[in-house]
Amino acid sequence: MRHRIVGLSIIIAMVALFGAAAPGAARAQTGQRCFTETSFCIEGRIREFWEQNGGLPVFGLPIGPQGEEQIEGRALQTQWFERNRLELHPESQRPYDVQIGRLGADRLAQQGRDWFTFPKSEARADCRFFAETGHNVCGAILAAWRAQGLDLDGQRGASEAESLALFGLPLSDEQSETLGDGKSYSVQWFERGRFELHPENQPPYNVLLGLLGSEVRAAPAPQPAPAPQPTPAPVLYDGSWQGENGQKREVSFTVAGNSITSLTFKLKFGGCSLESTTEGEIAIRDNAFTASSSDELTYTMTGTFTSPTTAEGTLEVHSRLSGCGGDINTGWRATKQ
Repeated sequence: MRHRIVGLSIIIAMVALFGAAAPGAARAQTGQRCFTETSFCIEGRIREFWEQNGGLPVFGLPIGPQGEEQIEGRALQTQWFERNRLELHPESQRPYDVQIGRLGADRLAQQGRDWFTFPKSEARADCRFFAETGHNVCGAILAAWRAQGLDLDGQRGASEAESLALFGLPLSDEQSETLGDGKSYSVQWFERGRFELHPENQPPYNVLLGLLGSEVRAAPAPQPAPAPQPTPAPVLYDGSWQGENGQKREVSFTVAGNSITSLTFKLKFGGCSLESTTEGEIAIRDNAFTASSSDELTYTMTGTFTSPTTAEGTLEVHSRLSGCGGDINTGWRATKQ
């Protein structure tokens, strides 16, 4: 991750330019201002807001032009910066006619991290504790949080309400994380930013705001969920089944792909021994099947699979065969071999 640091001479120039007049004064610049570093410009109300509420250290350079974007279902004029996104809300009174994206929360969501699950802390005397989210803000990060704020009253300096309006509530305590450059930093997440400790820099640049605008914009767009595929019926009964009927005679069938492909049963009518074999698919639905035949040997056989290895049912047969006629109604039971 790279961080842009505003040089001392630029800071002095900005103070000289904007410090002479109170924020919101008639001398505020609204014409186009372009940045050679990114080849993008700011103008109008976005330029005015950017310059009056922190400029480069808070928002970073513009990384895209002003344009229309869908934000939470609304078409808004927005402009993206290295560290955040500014949105125009002309229906609101100043200063709320420009609003700042909740990119701290958005970036965590992109990463699949639920800030509600971050460890909470107890109030500490040397920190500012926010009961709303259960987190402390301490030390250099607290000083940096208090140093800037959204200008709400036209007065110099930032009140706590103004800092809250600019950065939002803390979403985490200070914690160690590996950032995009592969290095580990102490960071703290807020609704609208991520504060990072850089002890290798001299104050005030020992605390920098993460480039969340660049990170959120560069993250891959979420892919639509694949269309659900029909779930194939479970194949539980494939194989050969053997059993007997109430006459203690054979009942057998073969199952493949939730269909019975061959069915055989044997019976005895008086002095006649009969065997019937049916070939072809007999569908199994809701763990049950019905097979029938209508010729000289008419039968209806029903069955239910009571488990993946057992099946049972009834067999009704009417025979019109010469010398072997009659009716039989019996049960049967089979097991998977």
